[in-house]
Amino acid sequence: MLEELKKLVNLQAVDSEIFKLEEELDTLPDSNDALEEQIEEKENKIKELKNAIDIQMEEKEKRAGIYKKHEDQLKTITGKQSAIRNKEEYNALLREIDNIKRFLRDLNDEITEISKEIEAKTEELNITEEQFTGEIEGFKKQIAANTKRMDELDKTIDKLYDEREKLSKNIRPAVYNKYQRILNNSTNGKAIAMAEHRVCLGCNMTLPPELYNMVLRAVRIEVCPNCQCILIPGENHSKPASDKDEN
Repeated sequence: MLEELKKLVNLQAVDSEIFKLEEELDTLPDSNDALEEQIEEKENKIKELKNAIDIQMEEKEKRAGIYKKHEDQLKTITGKQSAIRNKEEYNALLREIDNIKRFLRDLNDEITEISKEIEAKTEELNITEEQFTGEIEGFKKQIAANTKRMDELDKTIDKLYDEREKLSKNIRPAVYNKYQRILNNSTNGKAIAMAEHRVCLGCNMTLPPELYNMVLRAVRIEVCPNCQCILIPGENHSKPASDKDEN
């Protein structure tokens, strides 16, 4: 194979690795953002349950205060029965006592209902915290692992770029510039494609026989007419037509 092609193949190997690692690196910040969103969503759910319980506790305490106040009022009024002078006052007092007792019964029902809601919400909170705590911890570990991986990728990619620079210096500028133009227009990080059985493996186009034979001889740089990749003989390539004729 042409020595210049060998150098390009080595450069392509480095560029392919850079492309692969940079693709992975690009996905990790988004992955961490998604994990952070899930953590926030679960933490907000826990906060909502706690806030709901706090609000119900406040309502229960408020009603308990009102209950105590009216209970004391009932005791005070009940103690006045001995001072009643006539039947009219006595009946009025009984009506007032009955109204307070009815109010206390209704209020007690409300307090009982709120207590049940608090109990249900507390049970839901306990279950949710138990479930989410493990999930959140897992998300945080994954974020830490992703962050560590990003640091590793940055260092590895930097080293590969250093290696790439050394390799590129040993390639003739005209050849390197041609390779770089193809690479810049590539969507898969490839500027070189193998040719096997008259097919460019970069785009699956069937190559003209003359071009394919030139690629197999590898005495100069040839490009695919379709994908513009620099062509090199594949591992399972057939022999050039001229070689076959000679045999």
